[in-house]
Amino acid sequence: MAARRACLLVCALATACTSGYRDPGDSEKVHAAVSDRNVATRVRIVLGEDPETAPYDAIRVSCSQGVVLLQGIVDRPRVKARAQDLARGCEGAKSVDNRITVRSSSD
Repeated sequence: MAARRACLLVCALATACTSGYRDPGDSEKVHAAVSDRNVATRVRIVLGEDPETAPYDAIRVSCSQGVVLLQGIVDRPRVKARAQDLARGCEGAKSVDNRITVRSSSD
């Protein structure tokens, strides 16, 4: 009986030790991904709340390593500049890559 308990204990410990291990770098990757998602969400919120950029719901926002990427089409240069300014002011945004295209009035 004691030998069986010892065997069960060894098996349980072996399972817990091998299945619970995580590379310390994993938590850094997860933290960075969550941080980037939070930054992108903040930018989407401020763009959606600003009277100048809110009508342009097609502006796409993503973030990688703190660099915010803005993409989409607007009809005025002022809106493109405003979106960049708003994104730059968001907590966690290290820089902004503004790839928004200004549609010419002849289109």
